[in-house]
Amino acid sequence: MHVLDLVIVVGYLLAIVVMGVRLGRRVHDDRDYFLAGRSLTWWIIGLSIIGTNVSAEGYVGAAGGAYQVGIAQANFEWVGAIPAMILASLVFIPLYWRAGVYSIPEYLGARYSQAVRLLAALIASVFALFAIGVALWAIALTLQTYLDWPIWVGIVVTGTVVGLYSISGGLAAVAFTDAVQVVIMFLGGVAIVALGISEAGGAASFADRLVAENPTHLSAYLPADHPEFPWPGVVLGLAIVLSPAYWCGSQAILQRTLGARSQWDASASMMFAAFAKTLVPLLIVFPGLLALVMQARIEYPDMALPWVVRHLLPPGLSGLMFVALIAALQSSIDSGINSTALMMTRDIRGVLRRRADPRGDLVLGRWLTLVILLAAMALAPFIGEMGGIYVFVQTLLSLFQGPLLALLVLGALTRSATPAAGLAALATGVPLAGALLASGWNMLYVAFVTFCYALVLIVLVSRRTAPLPAADLERLVYRPWSRGS
Repeated sequence: MHVLDLVIVVGYLLAIVVMGVRLGRRVHDDRDYFLAGRSLTWWIIGLSIIGTNVSAEGYVGAAGGAYQVGIAQANFEWVGAIPAMILASLVFIPLYWRAGVYSIPEYLGARYSQAVRLLAALIASVFALFAIGVALWAIALTLQTYLDWPIWVGIVVTGTVVGLYSISGGLAAVAFTDAVQVVIMFLGGVAIVALGISEAGGAASFADRLVAENPTHLSAYLPADHPEFPWPGVVLGLAIVLSPAYWCGSQAILQRTLGARSQWDASASMMFAAFAKTLVPLLIVFPGLLALVMQARIEYPDMALPWVVRHLLPPGLSGLMFVALIAALQSSIDSGINSTALMMTRDIRGVLRRRADPRGDLVLGRWLTLVILLAAMALAPFIGEMGGIYVFVQTLLSLFQGPLLALLVLGALTRSATPAAGLAALATGVPLAGALLASGWNMLYVAFVTFCYALVLIVLVSRRTAPLPAADLERLVYRPWSRGS
């Protein structure tokens, strides 16, 4: 590594640790730790949302996906994000604020039952553990490609840095470091696009060289029989199920909106993030295509982006982009461990214990943050055997996003969905998704089928079981004509 790159990288790592420790002085109870004392402004939250979303699978994994399948990877950003982000801003975020909850499982518990809350939190926590492991693996790959570090060294160094500021500062540290990281990421991404096109001799030459050996890589949609991203699956599974379920029901994404200083800031932050999202595909898909044009010699497709950083960018800019890579991946780790600690503290332990303990929850939350991080570090070395990280993460999401979205939609928009129906849909929908995946179904079709299954089951069971009292539903069902909804 050039000395200038080394100074940039070390300076960045020290700066975010110092920021996290300083913000930690403001943390006095669980509300400060998990919701930043409800003090976050819209632009900080919006940048943090992008940082969390453009994470391991969204940055390194998307570049690896583009290396394999081409520009069709961008569907996960445009079709699979922006419409659902607008829906979250206008409907679900105001509803969660009206309900006064800390988490999505807490809302489901209020709308259906505490059994649903507990089950949803358990499912989300297990998924988050794998997602954090994926992010650690992605950083380790980046460090190996760029610095020739062994995988285990990259995992230990990353876990130590993220742990220092996340455990100390909580959500405030996560949000502010994410905001800084996203700015760096965008600057580095623009530099790669500009230098890559210049290196290829212009945009037309770049396209010609790409399709010469990869004729389908500029196709926006892939054939219906494509094994991973068939176009009907993209429309049905991604646009209708996986995307809305993620943007309207992901605790890691929505937790910072629940920590906003006002409902307006919360909704505005998601709109701001949706606008920024229109530019993200160019920055995260292009490097995978560029690695093909430059005939990169890599062992894993997910090494495409770090390879481009190492071989294309000059000293200084290379260090900045390397920091952007690490920043994007750290965003998914810090958000994941903080949101998972919240669910384990309030939605699992809280339900089982049945009483609030703000000071005790703060201490437990910090210890759980450490335990979750250590568990993910132990899991990370095995992620490489799971295939491409983008497909791996989306497959995990397809296990539960269909039933989860059905609970959210019918719970938020109707008064008829009953507690028994919600529990039945979640308890049977996830095993059904697992059985379909095990039998060879494409993950996108699994998500759509289990969503439809859960919708039908909730409607049928609700006809034969008792709903919640009308008074309990006042703050839990979306009503656009009601002030505060």
